[in-house]
Amino acid sequence: MLKKMMAVLLAMAICTGSMAGCSNKKSDKKDKDKNSSETTTNEDVAAGPQQEEVLPVASLTVDGEAIDTTDYVMCNIGGIDITFDEFRFYYFQALSQYEQYGIDASALRENNETYQQFLEYVIDSIKNELVTDKLAAEHNIELDDEDQTVIDGNVKKSKESYDNEEEFEKELQRSHLTYDVLVKMFVRAQTYNKVMATLFEKGGEYATTEEDFLKLINDPKEYAHEVHIMIPFYAQVELDDSTAATYDDMTLSQKIGAKSSAYNALDADAKAVAAAKAKEVAEEALQRVKDGEDFSKLIEEYGWDIELDEDPNRGYYMRVDNTGGYPSSLLDETFSLEPGQASDKVVEDGTYGYFIVKRLEPDADYINENIDKMITTNDQPMIQEKFSETMESMAVTYCGVWDKLTYDSIT
Repeated sequence: MLKKMMAVLLAMAICTGSMAGCSNKKSDKKDKDKNSSETTTNEDVAAGPQQEEVLPVASLTVDGEAIDTTDYVMCNIGGIDITFDEFRFYYFQALSQYEQYGIDASALRENNETYQQFLEYVIDSIKNELVTDKLAAEHNIELDDEDQTVIDGNVKKSKESYDNEEEFEKELQRSHLTYDVLVKMFVRAQTYNKVMATLFEKGGEYATTEEDFLKLINDPKEYAHEVHIMIPFYAQVELDDSTAATYDDMTLSQKIGAKSSAYNALDADAKAVAAAKAKEVAEEALQRVKDGEDFSKLIEEYGWDIELDEDPNRGYYMRVDNTGGYPSSLLDETFSLEPGQASDKVVEDGTYGYFIVKRLEPDADYINENIDKMITTNDQPMIQEKFSETMESMAVTYCGVWDKLTYDSIT
């Protein structure tokens, strides 16, 4: 599923006061006031005076000389100027992501090739954010007064999450943001929503029409409706006594957690034994299918698929190009069957385990009730392709000092 851009998430994050270091939010203060004592404890005295927080200060230094970053353009991406302040925000977001993967300051400082790759990553991150700006410009999609009201409301909420203007400004500084960049993020988030609604959602320029989708989903060469009995490798693994004692009272989700945890703790040989036992159960279920027993009841008895546990007859709608990302062995087996036909073999998938498949006729009532959501799912590859094409089309030009940047240039 296509995820919303980082700008949407980050803008809404600060709107609710949940970005890193939010120690001065109103809600935090209320909790602190509620639980604190009016007297100073011995522990407070022992801790000594608190050190004043050192907030990050924006700067750009090249060859030992400080550069005035006021309205300074770091690069131009697809015809859009990226100022130092905006670039700096994405720079430190990317740096945080790198650190999560164990690439720290020393690696970036000491290895120029690694640092150059990091800068490319920052540029790609910004490109990703600019996709809807470009699409909006190309399709003459503009924000109106109603959109501006939403933006203003989000900015107002972000400020109201803090006790005062000073604390709000401190949080912006902690997050390597300026007020103007924050507002731009909210604008970009609203632009994203409008581009998606105008181009890709129901009735949008690129969206599949209901008429075309109904033709597509009723074409047995393009779509298949299936249900299955899934028996994972961990289905027959032994549990410890304490877990086994409460197992029968667990929900299916809890049973999956208990069994998979026990399975993952096994060595390779023990996993192979557990998988063999699970396959024996799958073969047993298959024989009952061949004997003509009700497939839905067998799903209820043997199946481990949570979606089908809720409704064994609902099933899945699979597209031949595997838009939904289903296991390839399951997809291939489903399309090899005729509607109404059940598989005569156990299908194995290296991740999920064993499947026994039955292909069904499309359910017209279900399709009509869920057509908007199904079209959105169907269109995801097209949307992703359009976004990727737009990103790849963005030419980049850099500021005059770009080639001289080092890890210590930007703070």
